[in-house]
Amino acid sequence: MKISLERFDDAFGFKATAGQHEMILDTAEAFGGHDQGFRPMQLMLISLAGCSAIDIVHILKKGKHAIRSYNAEVSAERRETLPKIFSKIEMTITVDTDASDKVLERAAQLTREKYCSAYAVLEASGPVELILKRA
Repeated sequence: MKISLERFDDAFGFKATAGQHEMILDTAEAFGGHDQGFRPMQLMLISLAGCSAIDIVHILKKGKHAIRSYNAEVSAERRETLPKIFSKIEMTITVDTDASDKVLERAAQLTREKYCSAYAVLEASGPVELILKRA
């Protein structure tokens, strides 16, 4: 895996490239940025939500279950001292599916304990709570 990062303005604007995909990173105006893109720590939470989503959807599709909707919301607290790593993360996943509660809970367990690398990395620095709901 390889990415590149290139500064494109006189502040904190960066373009990240991975393969054929690009994304803009920046910081808030209060910190001298132009608020043009994601903050790095936001991307970590997006990675957690995306990694878990891919795992859970894959497991449900493999079981031939219908997935009518899928939504994840992640909130986090950061410690006050530098580096301001996450001290607590809460991810709420809401799914509308015909899968049984047992199948859905097993999919969530597998993303937490086996498949999602982002979950493992973030959980190594603090608690990550996954709340599973039905739409």
